[in-house]
Amino acid sequence: MSDATKKVPSQAEIEFLAYQLFLERGGEPGHDLSDWLEAEEQLKTRSEVEAPSSQRTDTAPTPIRKSAAGA
Repeated sequence: MSDATKKVPSQAEIEFLAYQLFLERGGEPGHDLSDWLEAEEQLKTRSEVEAPSSQRTDTAPTPIRKSAAGA
């Protein structure tokens, strides 16, 4: 995929997913930067996997659940 077709996640998308990661961790404080960076990476990876011609109309990212085995 070319750089022109990659979707750059918005700040709101990153905030939403970072908050989801925070909640999944049980609300334990002190990991805000790592949550932010993880959310940003997940969203960038997700946008590379999605077909550029997809006609998504939703604006909030789908929360990514980590399996209990991976925790």
